[in-house]
Amino acid sequence: MSKEILQLENTNANDFKNEIVKDVTNALKGYAETLQNPDKDKLLTRQETADLLQVSLVTIWDWTKKDILPAYRIGNKVRYKKDEILQALQQMNKFSS
Repeated sequence: MSKEILQLENTNANDFKNEIVKDVTNALKGYAETLQNPDKDKLLTRQETADLLQVSLVTIWDWTKKDILPAYRIGNKVRYKKDEILQALQQMNKFSS
């Protein structure tokens, strides 16, 4: 088994430790956000999106065509990200206020 040697220049132990702590803290914050909203990046079908928003498939198609709802093509299928749907809904509500 060979040992790998890490050599650091122009830094002291305290600065090195602080950088490691900062990076680990940022990684944990990202992980915590994922745990709080596990289906943030969940992809929904057109029908699931229509059901979520309680609108017709024609309305979903129209909103997609007007770039109100961002859509993703996977082969010949169209999918929508749940968090982007909810953001678009909030944006629509801002306009109607």
